[in-house]
Formats: sequence, C-alpha cells, structure tokens
Amino acid sequence: MKAKILTRGLIVLLTLTIGFFASSPAQAQQLLSLFELEGGARPLAMGGAFTALAEDGYALFYNPAGLAYLRELYINSTFESRFTRVTQGSLTMALPRIGAQLDFLTIGGLTQRDELGVPGGPLDYSQIGILLGGGLALDRGPLALGLPLALGLQLKILNVSTLAPGSGTAFSLTPSLLWAKERLMLGGLPLRSLRFGLIAPNLLSLGITYGSGYHESWGPGVRLGAAAVLAGGLALALDVEGDGTFHLGGEWVLSNVGFELEGFGALELAVRLGLSNADSILMPSVGFGLRLGDFQLDYAFVMHSELAGVHRLEFSAVLGPPNPLLCILSPASCPPDDPLAGD
Repeated sequence: MKAKILTRGLIVLLTLTIGFFASSPAQAQQLLSLFELEGGARPLAMGGAFTALAEDGYALFYNPAGLAYLRELYINSTFESRFTRVTQGSLTMALPRIGAQLDFLTIGGLTQRDELGVPGGPLDYSQIGILLGGGLALDRGPLALGLPLALGLQLKILNVSTLAPGSGTAFSLTPSLLWAKERLMLGGLPLRSLRFGLIAPNLLSLGITYGSGYHESWGPGVRLGAAAVLAGGLALALDVEGDGTFHLGGEWVLSNVGFELEGFGALELAVRLGLSNADSILMPSVGFGLRLGDFQLDYAFVMHSELAGVHRLEFSAVLGPPNPLLCILSPASCPPDDPLAGD
C-alpha cells in the first residue's frame, strides 16, 4: 500500500514539475557556467545523453540518483583545450550512494582594454566548481519499498574569479529521479536495462551577485532522459531539456576484442556516437573507450559548424570489491565474507 501511494505521489510530482518547466521561458537560466558544459568524455561522445544512463562516476554530474545503483569506486580525471586559450578539467570520485567532483575552467592570454580600445594590463578569468551529491534507492536499504526508483540530490558551488567587479560565488541544489529496471523484455526484445531519468538543475538557487552589485539568476531548468541497453552491448539514450535542446547518443561495447594482458584480463572496446543541438546548430560527436582491468581511457571529439572542434581525453580507475578504499568508504559494497569489510 505504501509503495502504491508513493508511486502515485511521485507521478503527480513528476507531472507538475514537467508542466512548470515546460511553461517557463527558455532564458530563465541566465548564469552561464562550466556546469553547462557536458561532463566526462563518455557522455560527451554520446552527445550528452546521460540523464537516464547515469551508470558510472558521472551519475554525480548528470543524475545523482544514479549513485544509488553504483557497485564500484570511480576515480575520473579529464582535461581539454578549447579555442587555444580555454582549458577545462575535472577530478571526480564516486562510489555507491555518494560522490564529489572538482571542476575548473580558465581563460588566459586576454588583455584589458578601455572604452577607446587602448590596451591595459592582463585579464585573467577562471571558474572553479564543486559538486557534492548522493542517491537513495527505494528498492533496497532502510526504505525497501520495492520500487525500481532512486532519489538524488546535488549541491553545486561555483566561484567566478576575475577583476573584482566580475567576481562572485553561487550555490544551488538540484534534485533528481531515476527509474531503472534490469533484465526485461520489451516487445520481444531482450534488454539488459531500461531507465528513465529526471533532473531539475539549480531548482533552488539565489543566483550570483558580482562585486559590481550586478545579479544573475541561476536556473531553474529541467532535463528528461530515457535509455535502453540491449543484450548485445548496444546502448541507446535520449535527453531533452526544457528549452528544446536535445541530446542523442549510442554506444556499442565489445567485451573481448582478442587482446589480453596477463594480470589485467581482456581488453574492452567501446565505440560511441552522439548528436546534440545549440539552437539551430547541430553538433555531432564521436569517441571511443578502452578498458583493461581496472583502468580506462576515453576520448571524445565534438564538431561545430562555426567554431573549432573540441577534443577531450579522460583517464579513469574503476575499482570494484574487494578493494580496501571502497570497503572503507562503503562497507556495504563489500561481500559479507570479504576480510576487508571488517567485522
């Protein structure tokens, strides 16, 4: 009975949330930050379609509810260069139920100019972002309501640093939902999983006030996602934002490509394609991933019709139990007979 009541309540909440954001103007989110750039190399190569997939460390970024279903410890580091003067990177650690991420974006080589165009001193600009998040599954743990649903919450901290009038700090809270069902049949087609996600970026935020006193709002927004993973290792995903932006992606994972390394096992290869839009501009993306044992290398490239393409490289460690660090940070993730899990 409790499960049915909760299910109906969540459906009503979801309907009201979608209706609210669908009727909001697209320009409601004024502050543009590094959080508006897609996170990670794998999601970027898939066009950013990751709200429902949310099955690795970047669940923290795209849908923190996905953290509830993680089984391993993820440590990700990314770096990229944009337009020769912009550098961006991140460091992420995520494990079952919780995660943290540090992001940075810097722009160098700029020069101050006055109203007449006369050059002055150097002008540096940077953004530092911190993400903290958690996910709680409703089909396990203390609630155990039997629903294939998880709730997530994400805290964002953004610091903008440049000349004093343009510097400031912003905070926001972002809730999310993830419905995930594994091993099912859909119209006679066997699926490894079927997932639907909802995230409301910056739902609760006071915006940012710069040193000059100028204020910008931050959010709110909405992003809906659906993803299906077929039995053959093919994953298809679609995200749609409240302003009409879409993200479409696919991934094909080959678990054994004929190469093995003693002590690491077989090499796993993933090929990815994606497509997203910025207003009327379409941005195709492509990438690949190589995993050998606990280590993974991912690459993504995004094409733009009017700007230079973006290359992103990422190195990750994916550590499953038995693993000392994972067992210390999340004892419930270790097998009961694992000596590292303690008493």
